[in-house]
Amino acid sequence: MTALLAPKPSPSERRPEERAPRWSLREVRLPERRVGNVSFILGLGVFLALGMVGLLLLNTALQEQAFAVRDQQRTATQLGYRLASLETEVTEARSSTRLAIAATKLGMVPNPYPVYLPLPGGRIVGDPTAMTGNEVPDVRYRTPEQLAAIAKAREEAMARQAEEAKQKAEEAKQKAEEAKKAAAKKKAEEAKKAAAKKKADAEAKKKAAAKKAAKKNGSGR
Repeated sequence: MTALLAPKPSPSERRPEERAPRWSLREVRLPERRVGNVSFILGLGVFLALGMVGLLLLNTALQEQAFAVRDQQRTATQLGYRLASLETEVTEARSSTRLAIAATKLGMVPNPYPVYLPLPGGRIVGDPTAMTGNEVPDVRYRTPEQLAAIAKAREEAMARQAEEAKQKAEEAKQKAEEAKKAAAKKKAEEAKKAAAKKKADAEAKKKAAAKKAAKKNGSGR
């Protein structure tokens, strides 16, 4: 058996399914531009505007709430200070010193000889003694009026001392000025006397020289 090369068929003799496909070119049209929906755009714009307005209102409301919270905090702080002040006043009113001052205003005095009255028996324990107010001289509770009067008297005394010191300083200054004037006057008088003495000495010398010259002239003749 002999194998021979089969002749290559021409393109025209090939079967339709064996032929190479042909690519054809055709024109592709661009899609037409459609005008957007006006109502959709308007709705979107209105939605954005409402969102901005809502955001602005929310921001304003938050700021107002922040201001209100700050005012309430300030009020709470002031009330806290007021409460602390009132508690301090209550503590001072309960102190023994304030009670002693209130008792002094009522005319009461310290009693070193207390007397007890147990109840319900009613028996007096101790020796009741009339008080004169001088039993405890070291204990003196003064009222605010008395303290104010003492402070006023102290200020007046200090003002008097300052006035006296000022007056003494003025007197010393005046005396110093008088002494200075007297010293200057004395110095001027001494200078005047010295000038007069110098003038007198000069005249005496002049007279002596003239007398000596006259005497010399007389002896020469």
